Amino acid sequence: MDRLEKLLFGIDRTARLLEVGPSHNPVAPKADGWHSFVLDHASQEDLREKYQGHDVAHERIEPVDFVWTGGPIHDAVPNTLHGSFNACIASHVLEHLPDPIGFFASLDRLLAGDGIVSLAIPDKRFCFDYFRPLTLAPGWIEAFEHKSTRHSRRSTLEAGAYLMSNGDSSAWGQFDKMRVRLRGELEQAKRNADAAGQSDSEAYVDCHAWCFTPSSFELLVLELGSLGLIGFRIGKLFPTEGCEFVVSLRRGRDDHDYAAGIHDRRLQLLEAMVNDLGDQCRRMNQRFRPRIVRRGIGRVKRIIKSAVWSLSPSKHDNHGVGRLKLTHSDSD
Repeated sequence: MDRLEKLLFGIDRTARLLEVGPSHNPVAPKADGWHSFVLDHASQEDLREKYQGHDVAHERIEPVDFVWTGGPIHDAVPNTLHGSFNACIASHVLEHLPDPIGFFASLDRLLAGDGIVSLAIPDKRFCFDYFRPLTLAPGWIEAFEHKSTRHSRRSTLEAGAYLMSNGDSSAWGQFDKMRVRLRGELEQAKRNADAAGQSDSEAYVDCHAWCFTPSSFELLVLELGSLGLIGFRIGKLFPTEGCEFVVSLRRGRDDHDYAAGIHDRRLQLLEAMVNDLGDQCRRMNQRFRPRIVRRGIGRVKRIIKSAVWSLSPSKHDNHGVGRLKLTHSDSD
């Protein structure tokens, strides 16, 4: 399946779609015959102006039905449309949200009973979040309890200070060579955090507030569902391809929420998270492997040469018995 097929998994053309934050690259554009409604942070005209001078297809920026300027996203949609959408699609949106639990609460209102949530999410192992820690449930819970509309100071500092690239690329794939470059500057990160407001009356500074691998995201959904904070479960999780993974969510809680095995499942996912990070470490170490191999071969050659000379007949033990002779040609 290609990327679009994954994002449209379980969704047919008769569905009423809500696409959140498609910007200049909608997944299910009206122009292609989809019955889509667009929710974004700016109007079509403002988005086209925003991307002037950028190498994007401006003609793909579609009319925006609902302009979201803050607060719960369901407030940007007329009440008459609540519960009318069959699916919501959001590509590379979730990691930017100050309050992801609040986002899912809004979708609970906006989607019909069998509604699908389709998400494309960056895998932190393959993008500029590379050095940042994975998000666990307490971070989302804290943001929800604070009713966050701005990113925390910690998130803004972290996103700026530990920004990295692979060579000149901010995102890459599983088979790309690693050329790690730390681009984050501590002083600049602090200036950005100082400028970021914490209330609706202050300046909004965007960043990736949350970092994921497939296993860590699955754990988030499982744990928050078991606490009754998210009303969705994972229907299908596609493995990471390139810099992202795609997940399709359905209403309801995971079966583990009702069984005694939820503790075991949490442990399995935590172990899988460690394996995800181990895979990241192995990929990074591959860039050193040729040099390590060369050094190892050189060391073996030196040991062999030392052994050859020590076994020469000119060398005698304390009893004057000549040792076995090995010439350089014998050791090849």
